[in-house]
Amino acid sequence: MNYRFAPFCALGLALDGYFEAALIAKRSGTMSYRQRRAIVDRPKHPVKVHVWGAISVNGPASLCIFDGIMDAPLYVNIMDTTLLPFISQKFPSSHRFMADNDPKHTSKLAQQFLKEKHVNWWRTPAESPDLNPIENLWHEMKEYMRREVKPKNKEELINGIKAFWRTVTPKLVLNTSDT
Repeated sequence: MNYRFAPFCALGLALDGYFEAALIAKRSGTMSYRQRRAIVDRPKHPVKVHVWGAISVNGPASLCIFDGIMDAPLYVNIMDTTLLPFISQKFPSSHRFMADNDPKHTSKLAQQFLKEKHVNWWRTPAESPDLNPIENLWHEMKEYMRREVKPKNKEELINGIKAFWRTVTPKLVLNTSDT
């Protein structure tokens, strides 16, 4: 089986070696597309999980790993159970919450929730993923999964994600924010 890792429901990474095999074959010029597909055949519906997380200079919030599609009600539930406790614990007096302009983040339900709970949402321009420092951390997580974990089943995938998240420190957050 092959597995796909999609942090924050937006980014996907096939952890099946297909990308690496395609690069090697392209460099050598010895294999056709069909030959590459025969060596590393991906299933039509790879197993995947979605991850929601938040980071700050004080470290990470709890991680939320889930199956299925994140919609506005699930997003609000995750913010209620994960983000709000993190904000109240780490930033009792002031904070800024950054999220991209994904429709579930900008939905009326989410905006109403943020307003009612006094979450200081820092709006970002459309199509600006480079402004959000967590994008660099998601990249680091995907590299860790590819290099270190190499999951062969869903349990290994989830355990690898949790293992990486335990390594996230304020120093790592600052380092990935500076890149």
